[in-house]
Amino acid sequence: MRLFRNVTTGFALLTLVFTTTFTNASIPDLEANQDERALSNPSYILGQYWFRKLNGSRALIDFPPAYDYLKDTISRILPQTNLYNTTVEMTLLNSSQSNAFVIPGNHLFIYSDIMEMISEEDMLFGLLAHEIAHLDLRHYERQQQHSGEELQKTLMMLGAGIAVALAGAGSDATSALWLGGIANQAENTLTYSRNQEQEADRQGQEYLHDAGLAPEGMRKLFQAFFKEALGRPKLEFLSTHPSPNSRMSDSFSTDKKNTILSKKEHTDFEFFRASLLAYRAGIEDKPYAYLDQEIRDNDAKNFAKALFSYLIQSPERSVDFLDKLENHNNFTDYLQALSLSATSNNEKGLDIVQKRLNIDPNNIMFSMLYSQLTQSKPIYVRSNFLYERRLVWRANIQYYKSSNNIPMALYYRAMLDFSQGKSKSAQYLIQRAKRDAADSEKNTIIHAEEEFKLITEAEKKEDLEVDK
Repeated sequence: MRLFRNVTTGFALLTLVFTTTFTNASIPDLEANQDERALSNPSYILGQYWFRKLNGSRALIDFPPAYDYLKDTISRILPQTNLYNTTVEMTLLNSSQSNAFVIPGNHLFIYSDIMEMISEEDMLFGLLAHEIAHLDLRHYERQQQHSGEELQKTLMMLGAGIAVALAGAGSDATSALWLGGIANQAENTLTYSRNQEQEADRQGQEYLHDAGLAPEGMRKLFQAFFKEALGRPKLEFLSTHPSPNSRMSDSFSTDKKNTILSKKEHTDFEFFRASLLAYRAGIEDKPYAYLDQEIRDNDAKNFAKALFSYLIQSPERSVDFLDKLENHNNFTDYLQALSLSATSNNEKGLDIVQKRLNIDPNNIMFSMLYSQLTQSKPIYVRSNFLYERRLVWRANIQYYKSSNNIPMALYYRAMLDFSQGKSKSAQYLIQRAKRDAADSEKNTIIHAEEEFKLITEAEKKEDLEVDK
């Protein structure tokens, strides 16, 4: 069974978007302002624009425990960099292509297919260290200084791909999934120099060493890429990189040593990998057989089958798979609470959530799930990460709808839409919310409206197309 079958490239529409959307596009001066999150920083504007568009894709992997794990994993590397006090935003996309890449403004993207090759946690650390090194070394900005023409081609290709996918090229989720492939192709047109790739490799190894992590994870990563590349006509992660065998030889210079990873008996890595592969299974004709083949750990395998079952709206089967688990963690408890609630076992789901909150009362993920299951007012939280803000907005939408406060429900819906690149929809919703809101709520709504306008105007100045 394939969840996502029809792929439409829409070449004619692609050509049209090339000629209309970016005819007058200018190259932003990405070095103009170093402030990470200022609207005077073209790098931030550019990165946020595409980040929002990609987060509005149906290819988005929207499973909060996976983001929690990735955030914690990245936090092990960031203290070794100049990005320690910055936020690296994360997006996980479902794709049949293997890639990971970064874009300006400190945004990291990982495709689900790459987890077929990344079978150990130290390999994931190697991948993250390499990508974070690109951000820390400001490779996009540095290359822009030498190759403005290539950057403009990238903006054109990425914009065209997103426009085609959002225009509905294909009737199901493959049109959105294909967006990941276009973004991947666009990233490849930027063509980092081989020197920059090797610089990121070596800098990444230093991060791992300084963090007490296994530097040989990067070597194993290149070995896996090299092995996989032998059977694929084009492995996307390698298409703009030095040959994997040369990178392997470079990484062999790192001496193997005992690290904090080697002392840990168990991590949540298996469940992070299983989460991405559960989404990836939807592209296969035989998804459960695919998961049997790709995942060795029994608990992780049953969890992945449960998550896939939940995604295809079979929560009863999800509960059956979760009942087979010997061990539980945040991944399994979150999914079990969702699945139980979907099978009208709300009390059992709430019991799981409450036990997690007893251990960690400030956990955003379980706090927002508690609010959704009880339709109670969410606690106030502030986060720099979009995946957490999505949880807060959705919980508030449900709460205000249940209390018949439609203007505030529209306000939070506008926030969610804007974060997904749906600027016109967000502005329409915020106008409706402002018109009908109580006086005590209007200032909050007006503040959001002004923020939307500031961001939209900043994007227009960079010749970035606002959705229609």
